[in-house]
Amino acid sequence: MSDDHRSPAVLIQEMLDGALDDDQRADLLKRVESDDAARKLYLDQIATHTALQAVLADCHPQRVGVPNVVAAESPSASALKSRWLAVAAIVSTAAAIMLLVGAIAWLRPQNSPVVQSVDTPHVAVVAQSVGAYDSDDVAIRSGQQVMSGQLSLDRGLVRLEFVSGASVVIEGPAKIEVVNKMRVILLRGVVTARIPESAIGFVVDTDTAHVVDLGTAFGVSVGDDGTTDVCVFEGEVSVSRTGSTSSQPALVREGQAVRASEQSPTIDSTEYEVAPFENAWPVNSGVLQTTGSIRFVSPGPGFHPGNYEDNEHIVVFPERSGFIPEEAIRVDMVDPGQYAKSRYREKRTLSAGRRVTSYLLQFDSFPAGKSPNRKRSVHGQITFAKPIVGVITATRLLEESEAIFGNPDVEYPTPRAVEPRPEGDDRPGFDSVILAADQRTLILDLMVAPQKLDQLRVLVEAD
Repeated sequence: MSDDHRSPAVLIQEMLDGALDDDQRADLLKRVESDDAARKLYLDQIATHTALQAVLADCHPQRVGVPNVVAAESPSASALKSRWLAVAAIVSTAAAIMLLVGAIAWLRPQNSPVVQSVDTPHVAVVAQSVGAYDSDDVAIRSGQQVMSGQLSLDRGLVRLEFVSGASVVIEGPAKIEVVNKMRVILLRGVVTARIPESAIGFVVDTDTAHVVDLGTAFGVSVGDDGTTDVCVFEGEVSVSRTGSTSSQPALVREGQAVRASEQSPTIDSTEYEVAPFENAWPVNSGVLQTTGSIRFVSPGPGFHPGNYEDNEHIVVFPERSGFIPEEAIRVDMVDPGQYAKSRYREKRTLSAGRRVTSYLLQFDSFPAGKSPNRKRSVHGQITFAKPIVGVITATRLLEESEAIFGNPDVEYPTPRAVEPRPEGDDRPGFDSVILAADQRTLILDLMVAPQKLDQLRVLVEAD
């Protein structure tokens, strides 16, 4: 709901005057649908506005469009009386029409457009939209509700949060049918899904495969020829041939992948390849956008920092999601600005009991090429869907926080602290970490020598 506490009457009038933006208008419509008094006021003002437009057009036809400098002859009193009687009739008719439109929206058939902006029976909500447009080139916006039906995504990424708790990201171009809160049909394109306990059993169907979640995170892609690839990031899924009642489902576990195609009567094992999902999966993990030399690693075999050396990218590893630490955590940065060194006792702390999601960002260089020992530099920017509440860059703090957020089954490499430029030092070779004013974006400029690494742990607000 909007934080705008102005009266519904004021907001409705501003909407009629064209002064509300799309988000404000959507919030007003939600308010209207949930409040009987506001809904009655909305219908009355819309109807009155419609009626007055008709009367004014009749009285002063030259004022529609570009104003005319010559005034029209004033109407007679009897004419005005007749027109105001017409206003009353139009008000009544318009209100009835508005009620009828509302009833039609509630009774919309399943093959109608899937994305709506008002409160109607829905199975999911657009939780995040990244440059997303449908097949009619209409922007899909966060907060829109999704009912049963088909959605054609021309481009961009959309994250749907189902009422069951399932989180599904669609990457365009794609065509998907939302069946209900526990099932979708992927006709073409790529989806990734993160399924909590509340939505175990969530189904993704394609022309060739029937995928049933067993508590997991996974990706499904469908090519133009109908071939389906299923890649399991965490947990396990059951995959069977669409429409088959004779063959046993294949149990696909973390780090495994299978394929179903028209050319094969069976579910076949294939190479575990996360590249098709590298755009969609970060959105499932709470990353809104990356630019420059940043690579987001999808989960799977060997998913830990010690296994990744990269001379060209800052690698992003999701760690604990929605975790509530039982102790206060020291951090290097909280407020927007550029990171500068400070003493341990001067570090800010995040209080215990605050729910956060952690990410480890790493630049780990290795000797290569004609100048194997030269320093490598990378530049990148990462924007998270939620506000950043703390950034950790110092070695001591990284080690302390690793005990809280790190994977206990993983041996982390010894971190090297980010080295910011000392004040007044013009020499090259220093690191820069900037927390932008939006509190969601990190701007990174890192430089390391071969077999050295820079690490940062980023703590992001969680629901």
